[in-house]
Amino acid sequence: MLSMGCCETVYEPSDDSYLLLSAAKFARGEILDMCAGTGIVGLNAASHARHVLLVDNDDDAIMIITNNITRNSIGNASVLKSDLFENLGGTRFDVIYANPPYLPENNGANENALVGGKVGYEMTCRIIRGLKAHLNEGGDAYIIVSSVYDVSKVYSEAASSGLRYDIMEKKNFFFEDLILLHLYG
Repeated sequence: MLSMGCCETVYEPSDDSYLLLSAAKFARGEILDMCAGTGIVGLNAASHARHVLLVDNDDDAIMIITNNITRNSIGNASVLKSDLFENLGGTRFDVIYANPPYLPENNGANENALVGGKVGYEMTCRIIRGLKAHLNEGGDAYIIVSSVYDVSKVYSEAASSGLRYDIMEKKNFFFEDLILLHLYG
C-alpha cells in the first residue's frame, strides 16, 4: 500500500475506505475515483490503470490528494475539484470508484465528508444516476453503501437507472453493515 498523508479536515481512511480499496485490483484503463478524500483508492488503483482522475469537492482534499500523488511519484494520476460529475463534461471511464458520505443529517454529524443527505443515501443515488453517462461500454462501478439508511433505495435507484448490481462483500460492525456494491450496464 502507498504512503498516504491526511489532515484533520479530510476524511481519514477507515473501514469503508479499506473495503472499497479491496476492489482496486479490478482497475483498468481510465479510472475515476469520486469522493476521493485522501486518494487512497484511486492512487492504489493507478498501478493497474492507464490514467486515474481523482475528484472531490473539498479544497483540503484536493490539496491532500495532490500531495499524495507527489509523495508516491504517481505519474498517471490527476486531481479535479468537482461536485460529483459536475465538472467532468462527457468524460467516460472504464472503472468508477466512489465512497460517498452516507450519514444522515440528523445523526449530529455536519461535516461535508460524512453527511450524504437528509436521510443519508441521497449523494449515493446522485452518483448512481450519473453512472450511465460516464461509464464506457462494459464499464464497472464500485460504491460503498451503508445500512445506516434504507439500502433498498440505492438498489431501486440502480434498477431505475438501467444498471445491474452485485453485492461483492459485506462487513458487519456493531453499528452498521458496510456493503461493497458492484454496478454495471
